[in-house]
Amino acid sequence: MTATTSPWPLRAVAFAAAAVLTAATTVYQHESRYRHGCGRSRDDNTIVMVSGEDITPGRRREELIKTWNDQHPLGPRVRLVSLPGGSDQEYSQMLAAQQLGSCLYDVLSLDVVWMQEFIRSGYLDPFTPAELAGLDQPAFLPKTWATGAGRDGRQYAIPFTSDVGLLYYRKDIVKRPPRTWDELRRMTTPAALRRLPGRDKAGLVTQLADYEGLTVNGMEAVWGAGGTIAEGQDGRIVVDDAAAAGLHRLVDGMTASSPLILADSAEFRESDSLTAFIDGRALFLRDWPYAYPVIAADPLLKDRVGVAELPGPAPDGPPGAGALGGQDLAIPKNALHKEEARRFIRFLTEPAQQRRLYACTGYVPVRVEAYRDVAACSQLTGERPANPRESPDSLTARQLRGLSGILLRAIDRARQRPDVLYYPGFSRAFHRYLHDALTQRGVVDAGALSRLLTTCAGRTPPGAVCP
Repeated sequence: MTATTSPWPLRAVAFAAAAVLTAATTVYQHESRYRHGCGRSRDDNTIVMVSGEDITPGRRREELIKTWNDQHPLGPRVRLVSLPGGSDQEYSQMLAAQQLGSCLYDVLSLDVVWMQEFIRSGYLDPFTPAELAGLDQPAFLPKTWATGAGRDGRQYAIPFTSDVGLLYYRKDIVKRPPRTWDELRRMTTPAALRRLPGRDKAGLVTQLADYEGLTVNGMEAVWGAGGTIAEGQDGRIVVDDAAAAGLHRLVDGMTASSPLILADSAEFRESDSLTAFIDGRALFLRDWPYAYPVIAADPLLKDRVGVAELPGPAPDGPPGAGALGGQDLAIPKNALHKEEARRFIRFLTEPAQQRRLYACTGYVPVRVEAYRDVAACSQLTGERPANPRESPDSLTARQLRGLSGILLRAIDRARQRPDVLYYPGFSRAFHRYLHDALTQRGVVDAGALSRLLTTCAGRTPPGAVCP
Protein backbone atom coordinates (compact mmCIF):
# COMPACT_ATOMS: atom_id res chain seq x y z
CA MET A 1 0.00 0.00 0.00
CA THR A 2 1.13 3.57 -0.54
CA ALA A 3 0.52 6.86 1.19
CA THR A 4 -0.87 8.41 -1.99
CA THR A 5 -4.17 6.57 -1.85
CA SER A 6 -5.76 9.07 0.53
CA PRO A 7 -4.92 12.55 1.89
CA TRP A 8 -6.89 11.98 5.05
CA PRO A 9 -4.22 10.27 7.20
CA LEU A 10 -1.77 13.08 6.50
CA ARG A 11 -4.35 15.70 7.46
CA ALA A 12 -5.22 13.79 10.59
CA VAL A 13 -1.56 13.48 11.53
CA ALA A 14 -0.97 17.17 10.85
CA PHE A 15 -3.87 18.06 13.10
CA ALA A 16 -2.51 15.80 15.85
CA ALA A 17 0.94 17.35 15.50
CA ALA A 18 -0.49 20.86 15.80
CA ALA A 19 -2.49 19.82 18.83
CA VAL A 20 0.59 18.65 20.72
CA LEU A 21 2.81 21.51 19.56
CA THR A 22 2.04 23.78 22.49
CA ALA A 23 2.61 20.96 24.98
CA ALA A 24 5.88 19.99 23.34
CA THR A 25 7.27 23.51 23.38
CA THR A 26 6.17 24.00 26.98
CA VAL A 27 7.81 20.83 28.24
CA TYR A 28 11.04 21.51 26.36
CA GLN A 29 10.98 25.28 26.03
CA HIS A 30 14.62 25.65 27.07
CA GLU A 31 15.58 23.79 23.89
CA SER A 32 13.61 26.23 21.65
CA ARG A 33 13.03 23.06 19.70
CA TYR A 34 10.06 24.07 17.63
CA ARG A 35 10.33 27.85 17.56
CA HIS A 36 13.56 28.55 15.73
CA GLY A 37 13.91 26.15 12.81
CA CYS A 38 16.38 23.40 13.51
CA GLY A 39 16.67 24.16 17.20
CA ARG A 40 20.38 23.14 17.41
CA SER A 41 23.73 24.46 16.34
CA ARG A 42 25.33 22.46 13.55
CA ASP A 43 28.56 22.56 15.57
CA ASP A 44 26.85 20.67 18.40
CA ASN A 45 29.03 17.58 18.95
CA THR A 46 26.23 15.61 20.64
CA ILE A 47 24.09 12.70 19.46
CA VAL A 48 20.57 13.31 20.76
CA MET A 49 18.45 10.19 21.22
CA VAL A 50 14.75 10.52 22.02
CA SER A 51 12.66 7.79 23.62
CA GLY A 52 9.90 7.14 26.08
CA GLU A 53 10.62 6.94 29.77
CA ASP A 54 12.60 3.96 31.05
CA ILE A 55 10.50 2.45 33.84
CA THR A 56 12.69 -0.60 34.41
CA PRO A 57 14.58 -1.00 37.71
CA GLY A 58 17.97 0.69 37.71
CA ARG A 59 17.43 2.60 34.46
CA ARG A 60 19.96 0.37 32.72
CA ARG A 61 19.41 2.03 29.36
CA GLU A 62 20.98 5.18 30.78
CA GLU A 63 23.91 3.09 31.97
CA LEU A 64 24.56 2.01 28.38
CA ILE A 65 24.65 5.65 27.31
CA LYS A 66 27.07 6.41 30.14
CA THR A 67 29.27 3.55 28.89
CA TRP A 68 29.32 5.08 25.41
CA ASN A 69 30.14 8.53 26.80
CA ASP A 70 32.96 7.12 28.93
CA GLN A 71 34.39 5.48 25.82
CA HIS A 72 34.14 8.73 23.83
CA PRO A 73 35.48 11.49 26.11
CA LEU A 74 36.19 13.73 23.10
CA GLY A 75 32.78 13.09 21.59
CA PRO A 76 30.43 12.68 20.12
CA ARG A 77 28.68 12.25 23.44
CA VAL A 78 25.08 11.04 23.65
CA ARG A 79 22.25 12.83 25.39
CA LEU A 80 18.99 10.98 26.04
CA VAL A 81 15.71 12.90 25.91
CA SER A 82 12.97 10.94 27.71
CA LEU A 83 9.44 11.97 26.75
CA PRO A 84 6.92 11.73 29.60
CA GLY A 85 3.23 11.00 29.33
CA GLY A 86 3.10 7.50 27.87
CA SER A 87 3.07 6.15 24.33
CA ASP A 88 0.47 8.58 22.96
CA GLN A 89 2.58 11.58 23.98
CA GLU A 90 5.77 9.94 22.69
CA TYR A 91 4.18 9.34 19.31
CA SER A 92 2.70 12.83 19.04
CA GLN A 93 5.86 14.69 19.99
CA MET A 94 8.19 12.63 17.80
CA LEU A 95 5.78 13.03 14.89
CA ALA A 96 5.42 16.77 15.45
CA ALA A 97 9.19 17.22 15.38
CA GLN A 98 9.47 15.46 12.02
CA GLN A 99 6.53 17.24 10.43
CA LEU A 100 7.95 20.60 11.40
CA GLY A 101 11.41 19.83 10.02
CA SER A 102 13.19 19.86 13.38
CA CYS A 103 16.76 18.53 13.47
CA LEU A 104 16.69 18.25 17.24
CA TYR A 105 16.98 14.45 17.26
CA ASP A 106 19.60 12.18 15.72
CA VAL A 107 18.15 8.84 16.87
CA LEU A 108 14.46 8.03 17.29
CA SER A 109 13.48 5.07 19.47
CA LEU A 110 10.17 4.17 17.83
CA ASP A 111 7.52 1.69 18.87
CA VAL A 112 7.29 -0.95 16.15
CA VAL A 113 3.63 -0.08 15.50
CA TRP A 114 4.63 3.44 14.37
CA MET A 115 7.34 2.35 11.96
CA GLN A 116 5.33 2.06 8.74
CA GLU A 117 3.72 5.46 9.22
CA PHE A 118 7.09 7.17 9.71
CA ILE A 119 8.50 5.30 6.70
CA ARG A 120 5.57 6.10 4.40
CA SER A 121 5.70 9.76 5.41
CA GLY A 122 9.36 9.98 4.33
CA TYR A 123 10.69 11.01 7.75
CA LEU A 124 13.44 8.40 8.06
CA ASP A 125 16.84 7.92 6.41
CA PRO A 126 17.32 4.34 5.12
CA PHE A 127 20.45 2.36 5.90
CA THR A 128 22.76 1.49 3.01
CA PRO A 129 23.76 -2.12 2.22
CA ALA A 130 27.27 -1.41 3.53
CA GLU A 131 25.89 -0.06 6.81
CA LEU A 132 23.65 -3.11 7.18
CA ALA A 133 26.62 -5.41 6.62
CA GLY A 134 28.43 -3.62 9.43
CA LEU A 135 25.46 -4.21 11.70
CA ASP A 136 25.64 -7.99 11.09
CA GLN A 137 22.05 -8.43 9.94
CA PRO A 138 22.03 -12.28 10.08
CA ALA A 139 22.62 -12.11 13.84
CA PHE A 140 19.20 -10.49 14.44
CA LEU A 141 15.97 -12.42 14.94
CA PRO A 142 14.13 -12.30 11.58
CA LYS A 143 10.77 -11.20 13.06
CA THR A 144 12.36 -8.27 14.86
CA TRP A 145 14.46 -7.23 11.85
CA ALA A 146 11.36 -7.15 9.65
CA THR A 147 9.73 -4.48 11.83
CA GLY A 148 12.15 -1.86 10.49
CA ALA A 149 11.76 -2.73 6.79
CA GLY A 150 9.79 -0.62 4.33
CA ARG A 151 7.56 -1.84 1.50
CA ASP A 152 10.30 -0.72 -0.91
CA GLY A 153 12.67 -3.38 0.45
CA ARG A 154 14.94 -0.91 2.23
CA GLN A 155 15.77 -1.01 5.94
CA TYR A 156 14.77 2.16 7.79
CA ALA A 157 15.36 1.09 11.39
CA ILE A 158 17.35 -1.40 13.43
CA PRO A 159 15.63 -3.37 16.20
CA PHE A 160 16.80 -2.44 19.70
CA THR A 161 14.49 -4.40 21.99
CA SER A 162 11.60 -6.74 21.29
CA ASP A 163 8.47 -7.67 23.23
CA VAL A 164 5.77 -10.33 23.08
CA GLY A 165 2.70 -11.23 25.09
CA LEU A 166 3.14 -14.09 27.58
CA LEU A 167 0.99 -15.96 30.09
CA TYR A 168 2.02 -16.17 33.76
CA TYR A 169 0.37 -18.78 35.97
CA ARG A 170 0.38 -19.91 39.60
CA LYS A 171 2.15 -23.24 39.17
CA ASP A 172 1.67 -23.99 42.88
CA ILE A 173 -2.10 -24.14 42.18
CA VAL A 174 -2.39 -25.21 38.53
CA LYS A 175 0.24 -27.70 37.48
CA ARG A 176 0.67 -26.62 33.86
CA PRO A 177 -0.34 -23.71 31.63
CA PRO A 178 -3.61 -23.96 29.67
CA ARG A 179 -3.32 -24.72 25.96
CA THR A 180 -6.64 -23.08 25.01
CA TRP A 181 -9.04 -20.47 26.34
CA ASP A 182 -11.57 -23.19 27.22
CA GLU A 183 -8.91 -25.03 29.22
CA LEU A 184 -8.06 -21.81 31.08
CA ARG A 185 -11.74 -21.54 32.00
CA ARG A 186 -11.85 -25.17 33.20
CA MET A 187 -8.78 -24.60 35.38
CA THR A 188 -10.48 -21.66 37.08
CA THR A 189 -12.37 -23.71 39.64
CA PRO A 190 -13.76 -22.49 42.97
CA ALA A 191 -11.26 -24.76 44.74
CA ALA A 192 -8.35 -23.18 42.84
CA LEU A 193 -9.56 -19.64 43.53
CA ARG A 194 -9.91 -20.36 47.25
CA ARG A 195 -6.15 -21.02 47.39
CA LEU A 196 -5.46 -17.45 46.29
CA PRO A 197 -5.01 -14.96 49.18
CA GLY A 198 -6.42 -11.91 47.41
CA ARG A 199 -9.90 -10.37 47.27
CA ASP A 200 -12.39 -10.31 44.37
CA LYS A 201 -10.56 -13.18 42.71
CA ALA A 202 -10.86 -14.44 39.14
CA GLY A 203 -9.09 -16.68 36.69
CA LEU A 204 -7.29 -14.06 34.59
CA VAL A 205 -6.13 -10.49 35.04
CA THR A 206 -5.00 -8.47 32.04
CA GLN A 207 -4.97 -4.99 30.46
CA LEU A 208 -8.43 -3.95 29.24
CA ALA A 209 -8.44 -0.20 29.89
CA ASP A 210 -9.33 2.07 26.95
CA TYR A 211 -5.80 2.35 25.48
CA GLU A 212 -3.33 0.53 23.20
CA GLY A 213 -3.04 -2.37 25.64
CA LEU A 214 -6.65 -3.28 24.91
CA THR A 215 -5.89 -3.31 21.18
CA VAL A 216 -3.10 -5.79 21.94
CA ASN A 217 -5.35 -7.98 24.10
CA GLY A 218 -8.09 -7.82 21.50
CA MET A 219 -5.78 -8.89 18.67
CA GLU A 220 -4.38 -11.73 20.79
CA ALA A 221 -7.97 -12.87 21.47
CA VAL A 222 -8.61 -12.80 17.70
CA TRP A 223 -5.51 -14.87 16.92
CA GLY A 224 -6.23 -17.21 19.85
CA ALA A 225 -9.54 -18.05 18.20
CA GLY A 226 -7.93 -18.60 14.79
CA GLY A 227 -9.30 -15.32 13.39
CA THR A 228 -7.90 -12.36 11.50
CA ILE A 229 -8.51 -8.63 11.23
CA ALA A 230 -6.77 -7.25 8.17
CA GLU A 231 -7.06 -4.80 5.30
CA GLY A 232 -8.40 -6.30 2.09
CA GLN A 233 -7.35 -5.39 -1.44
CA ASP A 234 -10.20 -2.90 -1.65
CA GLY A 235 -8.94 -1.06 1.45
CA ARG A 236 -11.75 -2.33 3.63
CA ILE A 237 -10.86 -3.72 7.08
CA VAL A 238 -12.21 -7.26 7.24
CA VAL A 239 -13.21 -8.81 10.57
CA ASP A 240 -13.80 -12.50 9.92
CA ASP A 241 -16.20 -14.70 11.87
CA ALA A 242 -13.48 -16.35 13.95
CA ALA A 243 -12.15 -12.90 14.91
CA ALA A 244 -15.61 -11.82 16.07
CA ALA A 245 -15.93 -15.06 18.06
CA GLY A 246 -12.57 -14.43 19.74
CA LEU A 247 -13.57 -10.89 20.70
CA HIS A 248 -16.94 -12.08 21.97
CA ARG A 249 -15.18 -14.70 24.08
CA LEU A 250 -13.04 -11.94 25.62
CA VAL A 251 -16.13 -9.82 26.35
CA ASP A 252 -18.05 -12.79 27.73
CA GLY A 253 -15.09 -13.65 29.96
CA MET A 254 -15.72 -10.49 31.94
CA THR A 255 -19.46 -9.92 31.55
CA ALA A 256 -20.82 -13.44 32.10
CA SER A 257 -22.70 -14.33 35.29
CA SER A 258 -19.57 -16.18 36.45
CA PRO A 259 -16.82 -13.94 35.04
CA LEU A 260 -13.51 -15.49 34.11
CA ILE A 261 -11.61 -12.19 33.90
CA LEU A 262 -11.10 -9.93 36.91
CA ALA A 263 -13.62 -7.08 36.54
CA ASP A 264 -11.04 -4.44 37.46
CA SER A 265 -9.14 -5.37 34.30
CA ALA A 266 -11.45 -2.97 32.44
CA GLU A 267 -9.48 -0.11 34.02
CA PHE A 268 -6.11 -1.85 34.28
CA ARG A 269 -2.90 -1.13 32.43
CA GLU A 270 0.30 -3.19 32.75
CA SER A 271 1.39 -2.14 36.23
CA ASP A 272 -2.14 -2.46 37.65
CA SER A 273 -2.64 -5.99 36.38
CA LEU A 274 0.81 -7.05 37.57
CA THR A 275 0.07 -5.71 41.06
CA ALA A 276 -3.25 -7.57 41.17
CA PHE A 277 -1.54 -10.83 40.19
CA ILE A 278 1.19 -10.39 42.80
CA ASP A 279 -1.52 -9.64 45.39
CA GLY A 280 -3.08 -13.04 44.68
CA ARG A 281 -6.22 -11.93 42.86
CA ALA A 282 -5.85 -14.16 39.79
CA LEU A 283 -4.51 -17.54 38.73
CA PHE A 284 -3.27 -16.23 35.38
CA LEU A 285 -1.77 -12.99 34.10
CA ARG A 286 -1.31 -11.87 30.52
CA ASP A 287 1.62 -9.42 30.42
CA TRP A 288 4.95 -8.63 28.76
CA PRO A 289 8.30 -10.27 29.65
CA TYR A 290 9.33 -7.36 31.91
CA ALA A 291 6.89 -8.78 34.49
CA TYR A 292 8.95 -11.95 35.04
CA PRO A 293 11.83 -10.44 37.05
CA VAL A 294 9.34 -8.35 39.05
CA ILE A 295 7.36 -11.45 40.01
CA ALA A 296 10.52 -13.46 40.69
CA ALA A 297 11.75 -10.80 43.11
CA ASP A 298 8.61 -11.03 45.25
CA PRO A 299 9.43 -13.21 48.30
CA LEU A 300 5.90 -14.63 48.55
CA LEU A 301 5.78 -15.71 44.92
CA LYS A 302 9.33 -17.03 44.60
CA ASP A 303 9.24 -20.33 42.69
CA ARG A 304 5.42 -20.27 42.62
CA VAL A 305 4.89 -18.72 39.18
CA GLY A 306 5.47 -20.21 35.76
CA VAL A 307 5.56 -18.52 32.37
CA ALA A 308 4.38 -19.83 29.02
CA GLU A 309 3.14 -18.85 25.60
CA LEU A 310 -0.46 -17.71 25.24
CA PRO A 311 -3.31 -20.20 24.76
CA GLY A 312 -4.00 -21.21 21.16
CA PRO A 313 -7.07 -22.15 19.13
CA ALA A 314 -6.87 -25.97 19.52
CA PRO A 315 -5.79 -28.30 22.36
CA ASP A 316 -3.68 -30.41 20.00
CA GLY A 317 -2.31 -27.42 18.05
CA PRO A 318 0.45 -24.89 18.63
CA PRO A 319 0.25 -22.19 21.31
CA GLY A 320 -1.36 -18.86 20.54
CA ALA A 321 0.36 -15.89 18.95
CA GLY A 322 1.35 -12.97 21.13
CA ALA A 323 1.47 -9.42 19.84
CA LEU A 324 4.96 -8.45 18.67
CA GLY A 325 6.16 -5.27 20.34
CA GLY A 326 9.44 -3.53 20.94
CA GLN A 327 11.49 -0.50 19.97
CA ASP A 328 13.38 0.20 16.75
CA LEU A 329 16.18 2.74 16.30
CA ALA A 330 15.84 5.06 13.32
CA ILE A 331 17.63 8.14 11.99
CA PRO A 332 15.40 11.03 10.91
CA LYS A 333 15.96 12.78 7.58
CA ASN A 334 16.87 16.04 9.35
CA ALA A 335 19.39 14.55 11.82
CA LEU A 336 22.60 16.54 12.20
CA HIS A 337 24.92 13.63 12.97
CA LYS A 338 23.82 10.69 10.85
CA GLU A 339 27.16 8.88 10.59
CA GLU A 340 27.77 9.19 14.34
CA ALA A 341 24.19 8.10 15.04
CA ARG A 342 24.70 4.93 12.99
CA ARG A 343 27.81 4.10 15.03
CA PHE A 344 25.83 4.61 18.22
CA ILE A 345 23.04 2.34 16.98
CA ARG A 346 25.63 -0.33 16.19
CA PHE A 347 26.94 0.01 19.77
CA LEU A 348 23.46 -0.33 21.33
CA THR A 349 22.71 -3.48 19.37
CA GLU A 350 26.01 -5.26 19.97
CA PRO A 351 25.79 -8.60 21.86
CA ALA A 352 27.32 -7.21 25.07
CA GLN A 353 24.67 -4.50 25.39
CA GLN A 354 21.86 -6.86 24.44
CA ARG A 355 22.93 -9.42 27.04
CA ARG A 356 23.13 -6.75 29.73
CA LEU A 357 19.68 -5.33 28.97
CA TYR A 358 18.17 -8.81 29.07
CA ALA A 359 19.81 -9.96 32.29
CA CYS A 360 19.38 -6.72 34.23
CA THR A 361 16.07 -5.26 33.05
CA GLY A 362 13.83 -7.83 31.39
CA TYR A 363 14.15 -6.12 27.99
CA VAL A 364 13.78 -8.74 25.27
CA PRO A 365 16.92 -9.11 23.10
CA VAL A 366 16.83 -8.86 19.31
CA ARG A 367 20.09 -10.74 18.64
CA VAL A 368 20.50 -14.50 18.63
CA GLU A 369 23.74 -14.40 20.65
CA ALA A 370 21.95 -12.89 23.66
CA TYR A 371 19.83 -16.04 23.96
CA ARG A 372 22.72 -18.45 23.55
CA ASP A 373 25.21 -16.85 25.95
CA VAL A 374 23.15 -16.08 29.05
CA ALA A 375 24.50 -14.87 32.39
CA ALA A 376 22.96 -13.26 35.47
CA CYS A 377 23.13 -9.49 35.75
CA SER A 378 25.76 -9.48 38.51
CA GLN A 379 28.03 -11.69 36.41
CA LEU A 380 27.95 -9.08 33.65
CA THR A 381 28.22 -5.95 35.78
CA GLY A 382 30.26 -7.14 38.78
CA GLU A 383 27.67 -5.70 41.18
CA ARG A 384 27.50 -6.96 44.74
CA PRO A 385 24.55 -6.61 47.13
CA ALA A 386 24.83 -4.55 50.30
CA ASN A 387 23.86 -7.67 52.25
CA PRO A 388 26.13 -10.56 51.19
CA ARG A 389 23.41 -13.04 52.23
CA GLU A 390 21.08 -11.69 49.54
CA SER A 391 21.27 -12.47 45.87
CA PRO A 392 22.02 -9.42 43.72
CA ASP A 393 19.90 -10.80 40.87
CA SER A 394 16.13 -10.95 40.47
CA LEU A 395 16.65 -13.74 37.90
CA THR A 396 19.34 -16.40 38.02
CA ALA A 397 21.18 -17.57 34.92
CA ARG A 398 19.10 -20.76 35.03
CA GLN A 399 15.85 -18.79 35.04
CA LEU A 400 17.07 -16.55 32.22
CA ARG A 401 18.00 -19.59 30.13
CA GLY A 402 14.55 -21.08 30.69
CA LEU A 403 12.90 -17.81 29.72
CA SER A 404 15.11 -17.58 26.62
CA GLY A 405 13.60 -20.71 25.15
CA ILE A 406 10.07 -19.47 25.74
CA LEU A 407 10.85 -16.05 24.26
CA LEU A 408 12.46 -17.49 21.13
CA ARG A 409 9.40 -19.64 20.46
CA ALA A 410 6.97 -16.84 21.30
CA ILE A 411 8.72 -14.29 19.07
CA ASP A 412 8.88 -16.78 16.21
CA ARG A 413 5.10 -17.26 16.56
CA ALA A 414 4.32 -13.60 17.28
CA ARG A 415 2.26 -11.45 14.94
CA GLN A 416 2.29 -7.75 14.23
CA ARG A 417 -0.75 -5.59 14.72
CA PRO A 418 -2.63 -4.76 11.48
CA ASP A 419 -0.63 -2.80 8.90
CA VAL A 420 -3.14 -0.13 7.90
CA LEU A 421 -2.68 3.31 6.42
CA TYR A 422 -3.39 5.19 9.66
CA TYR A 423 -2.74 2.86 12.59
CA PRO A 424 -3.47 5.33 15.45
CA GLY A 425 -6.98 5.88 14.08
CA PHE A 426 -7.50 2.14 13.69
CA SER A 427 -6.29 1.41 17.22
CA ARG A 428 -8.34 4.13 18.91
CA ALA A 429 -11.50 2.96 17.17
CA PHE A 430 -10.78 -0.69 17.97
CA HIS A 431 -10.05 -0.31 21.67
CA ARG A 432 -12.91 2.16 22.21
CA TYR A 433 -15.40 -0.22 20.56
CA LEU A 434 -14.08 -3.16 22.55
CA HIS A 435 -14.03 -1.24 25.84
CA ASP A 436 -17.65 -0.22 25.35
CA ALA A 437 -18.55 -3.87 24.75
CA LEU A 438 -16.64 -4.97 27.86
CA THR A 439 -18.18 -2.39 30.18
CA GLN A 440 -21.70 -2.25 28.74
CA ARG A 441 -22.28 -5.97 28.15
CA GLY A 442 -22.27 -5.32 24.44
CA VAL A 443 -22.25 -7.73 21.52
CA VAL A 444 -19.40 -7.80 19.02
CA ASP A 445 -20.88 -7.19 15.56
CA ALA A 446 -18.32 -8.10 12.89
CA GLY A 447 -19.98 -5.97 10.21
CA ALA A 448 -20.30 -2.88 12.38
CA LEU A 449 -16.74 -3.22 13.65
CA SER A 450 -15.44 -3.68 10.10
CA ARG A 451 -17.17 -0.49 8.93
CA LEU A 452 -15.90 1.47 11.94
CA LEU A 453 -12.30 0.35 11.48
CA THR A 454 -12.40 1.03 7.75
CA THR A 455 -13.64 4.57 8.40
CA CYS A 456 -11.02 5.33 11.04
CA ALA A 457 -7.97 3.61 9.52
CA GLY A 458 -7.36 6.22 6.85
CA ARG A 459 -8.77 4.99 3.55
CA THR A 460 -11.85 7.23 3.71
CA PRO A 461 -12.52 10.64 5.28
CA PRO A 462 -12.70 10.15 9.06
CA GLY A 463 -16.27 10.12 10.29
CA ALA A 464 -17.84 11.53 13.42
CA VAL A 465 -17.84 8.00 14.87
CA CYS A 466 -14.03 7.98 15.08
CA PRO A 467 -12.70 8.69 18.58
